[in-house]
Amino acid sequence: MKTTKCLFLLFMTTLFMSSNIKAQPYTIKLHECVSTRTAEGTLLNKPGKELQLFNVPINEHALRMYIQIAVTDFTKLKVKNKIQLLVTTLDKGNEIELHTWGWNTLTKNQLLTTDCYFPAGEITLSLVDADHPATVFATRKINVTQQENKLNQVNSDFPFNRNHFKIWTCKSIDDNWNPIDIVSTIKVGECVQLFFESTDKIKNQGSMRWGIFKLKADGTEEFVNQKDQGCGDNLPEFRRMSYEECDEFRSPGKYRIYISTKDDADAYFGVNNKNYFAKVDLIVQ
Repeated sequence: MKTTKCLFLLFMTTLFMSSNIKAQPYTIKLHECVSTRTAEGTLLNKPGKELQLFNVPINEHALRMYIQIAVTDFTKLKVKNKIQLLVTTLDKGNEIELHTWGWNTLTKNQLLTTDCYFPAGEITLSLVDADHPATVFATRKINVTQQENKLNQVNSDFPFNRNHFKIWTCKSIDDNWNPIDIVSTIKVGECVQLFFESTDKIKNQGSMRWGIFKLKADGTEEFVNQKDQGCGDNLPEFRRMSYEECDEFRSPGKYRIYISTKDDADAYFGVNNKNYFAKVDLIVQ
């Protein structure tokens, strides 16, 4: 009797798993991005061959690929408003949204396509009902790796000595760019001056990005906000940058502030823990 019961449970489990697979009749395919230039000099991008291995090129932060989903029976994609594609990854336990794209309710079979930049890591792609994301029509997980010879170079993609940079948290800054009343703890809602200083002159990087995160009990970082700040178009080099923050420290806890270039923060999708210039922790009581 026990053997029969076990066989029955195994059959039901297999049937359940099979029904779940059938509930996702669409395949998410990934294609290389092929760039060509016309005689007039215009750069054109189009999907190339389908990829099964995913490697970020040397000296690049992410791999650009085209996502394609062939819909051969649109009647199975029943949604009220939109179908949505979600591309996410995990960084230090935080789910980061890399890309999202939507299509209106389908009225015919068609090829759904969009492109996305994929950083190194485990990536999840999901085709869902935009109004009810728990309704999943297709899903796929891939592992994106960095080119091996880049992995062997410590901070090869960051051409500066991080020991030359510092973020001060202070009450103010004097006329000679000295931090006044340096603090490591503030009260909820209190203003604080975030002051980035370099001992070297840095070539104007365009917009810089301050990233503010709150540390959870398990040590993972929860994104709070980001602020962009320019160095000035006519300034070829700079050493210092600051701004007063009064709005983001609204609850007690430990916060972490990064500063990086806007491009690097975009490449890592709001997570400034790889190509940052400097970081500092601040306790809010």
